[in-house]
Amino acid sequence: MTAMPEREFEREVRRVFRRFVEPQCCAKRVNDKEFGLFVSRNAWRKPVLRIRQDLWTLFERRDLVRAADEAASPTVWYPSEAGHAYWRRLHAAADPFRAQHQLRGRRTISLDGAPFVAETNETETTLGWLARRKGAGGKPLVSAIQVEAGERLRRDFTLAQLNPRVTADWSMALGPDGSGRRLRDPAEATDRALAARERFARAVGAVGMGLSGVLVEVCCNQRGLEEIERSFGWPQRAAKVVLQIALDRLAEHYRIDRPPR
Repeated sequence: MTAMPEREFEREVRRVFRRFVEPQCCAKRVNDKEFGLFVSRNAWRKPVLRIRQDLWTLFERRDLVRAADEAASPTVWYPSEAGHAYWRRLHAAADPFRAQHQLRGRRTISLDGAPFVAETNETETTLGWLARRKGAGGKPLVSAIQVEAGERLRRDFTLAQLNPRVTADWSMALGPDGSGRRLRDPAEATDRALAARERFARAVGAVGMGLSGVLVEVCCNQRGLEEIERSFGWPQRAAKVVLQIALDRLAEHYRIDRPPR
């Protein structure tokens, strides 16, 4: 196989990972010469993008992709942590003026019991977008308490290293009695990830099966309300009502609206 120039390889990574890093996107072999990217919007029926075998081999050699943990036929692939990091570096380098269009903010969150000040880009989250929009009465579509609850769920989602494939069937996280399927081998996960998964499962279970789907899709998978309504077959503004109820239950679970003892 002829070596690919680095600049050409970076161009191919930008082309592929622009879609590959999207929520609910995975890769599978299409034929002997190609891999394909599949998304949930077309029920994974046909690839939305094709990747040559030689390019995919380079992805594997550089550890930019990883096979799914669970046995599957055919094997399903996702971006690895190294792949996400490589894509972010390329994306930032290709868009030096990106920071001019970001809404930067600072939040104090609790990480393993210790306060931690994090700089955030509010435009990157669906909740941040909703918090800046006003409803009919002039109030934000989601309150500060609801945003805090949703961001806390998203933090545990990130620490738990849950990928979009797992959360697409978010009921797997339920069942504190052990009735649900195991997400991954606990021996392969860090203690922090395991603790985050337990918190995530308790939070989703407290909100309830009828509301957790919208909650996870908005807070963790960053899907918009209109997109959710189309995929669920709901009328307009139904997702907003369901989301607000779910966030209220989540805030109650976290006891965010209660004064400290």
